[in-house]
Amino acid sequence: MSEVPLLDAKASLKKMVSLIVDISGLTSDYIPKLRSQPENILGTIDKFETEKTKMLNNIDANNEQINLLKNNISQSQRDIQKYEEHNRELQIKKQGLLDTIQQKQKQIEDTQATIRIKKEEFESRTERLRKLNQRNIEISREIEIFEKKLRDLEKELEHTFYKKERYVKSYENRVAAMKILIDKKYINSALYQFIRALQPGSALELKNILLAIDMREDQAIRIIKKMIEENAPIELDQEAGTILLKEEVDF
Repeated sequence: MSEVPLLDAKASLKKMVSLIVDISGLTSDYIPKLRSQPENILGTIDKFETEKTKMLNNIDANNEQINLLKNNISQSQRDIQKYEEHNRELQIKKQGLLDTIQQKQKQIEDTQATIRIKKEEFESRTERLRKLNQRNIEISREIEIFEKKLRDLEKELEHTFYKKERYVKSYENRVAAMKILIDKKYINSALYQFIRALQPGSALELKNILLAIDMREDQAIRIIKKMIEENAPIELDQEAGTILLKEEVDF
């Protein structure tokens, strides 16, 4: 309700009260309540104005509180929008981090699989290397044994060579001496006759040779075996009864 009409009403009432007061002396005997009623009305109006002022103050306070609440609500809405936007950004970042974590987990799984394969390959190669080292040790031992046998064989062959060399030289000396004796007609034995009867590369009947040189078979067998023991180039086949001169003998 507007304040101006109330002021006008109050001013009008005051004028009316003033008129009543002026004529109160004239009319108090005839209208005893006329003086008191305007005063009561003015008191009611003052009380109403006081209540009105109080209510207006309350309304102003309430309006201020409402405006404050509206501002708080607006600020809260802006904060909510900001938080929602921030939350969306966090959700996007969260999804990105989840994707990154998933990728890293996949990389970790791939790396672990690669490590497992490499470890198996390493263990396999280590086992092969161990076997190769063991085989190398065995081969080294075999080589040592072989080299020892080779050295022993070399010594044996060297000893045999020197022995054969001495025998050859001795045999050559004997042959040379025999040739001298033969040339000088000092040797005319049955052995010489037997050897001269042999033909290089031909297996001859032993009994025919013995008949030709007049030699007993047991004597001839002893001579032949002795010659074979001394590595003479002859071969005796007692079952077939033949004898073979493998190469020319220079007497």
